[in-house]
Amino acid sequence: MGRFENLDASVRGPLTSSTPSDATTRPRSHFITYAIISSVLSSVATLFKVQGVRHLPPILAASVGVIFAGTLTLLVLVALRNVPSWTSLKQVAKPLLQLSLCRSFFSNLIFTTGLLYTTGVEAVFLTKMEPYLVIFWTWVLDKHRPSGNHLALLVVHVAGAILLSVGSSSRVHGVSWFGDLLVVCAVVTAALSYRFAPKVTKVLNPLQTACVSELIGGLAALPIALCICPIELGPQQLEGWLYIAAHSILFYIFSIALLYASLDGIEGWLSSALRATGPVLATPIALIFFGETLTPVQLAGGATVLLTSALISKGKKRT
Repeated sequence: MGRFENLDASVRGPLTSSTPSDATTRPRSHFITYAIISSVLSSVATLFKVQGVRHLPPILAASVGVIFAGTLTLLVLVALRNVPSWTSLKQVAKPLLQLSLCRSFFSNLIFTTGLLYTTGVEAVFLTKMEPYLVIFWTWVLDKHRPSGNHLALLVVHVAGAILLSVGSSSRVHGVSWFGDLLVVCAVVTAALSYRFAPKVTKVLNPLQTACVSELIGGLAALPIALCICPIELGPQQLEGWLYIAAHSILFYIFSIALLYASLDGIEGWLSSALRATGPVLATPIALIFFGETLTPVQLAGGATVLLTSALISKGKKRT
């Protein structure tokens, strides 16, 4: 696996750590911090991706962006002499493929297409439905029925998401509820990936997991993109690719790797719920730098989404 196999976990850090003992030697607060930083980077990256799909076909942007991120991560792993071995890849082949299809293929394609029809700040808030959807998949697949309080919070949460979607004043400029629906569908698929990621990160470290899953998802989507999307090179396309590159670095390299690192030490529902912290920083950036706005109705809906996410986190922690 390389010379980093023999280094202490505190030297290797959260992204290049892969042994089970590493998770037990770091305080739980470290993993919570990883999840919060991941959320902030994810939300800011979404704003860049929205700008990118304004200039590029979304499916092509989705495919090339994730391949670009996977390639950069691979170069980092080569430089660190920490490339995953073929034996370790075979050991987690099934969950790794499931993770790649859920997040880097289906969720990526659906989410990027949805961004063409909505605004960045709306997408940032709508992605915070994830903790409820993680619970939903646990309910459906594991028969762990949520409590009445959690179901009540879910109803309020969905109501906030609806306010966020229908309260926009920008629909006359082409913003559609259809984009919000696609974003939600993408989050449903991404939430399913929380079932598979911990199985992979028990063998591969977070950077290795991010690298391989991104390359699998991106390469699977590339033939589809090349068949239906024209490749054009011009000033607008160049600007779009710069935005996609910025998104890829922030989201697929740093945010996703930190997300996988958090799952080594905290539960999937808690890591997902902590992602509600992202809009706190991303919303001012969207308002100041990208000229996006929220109506009073949307502000109420966004606040409801964040509040219910925080409550579900506290409620699950108590139980």
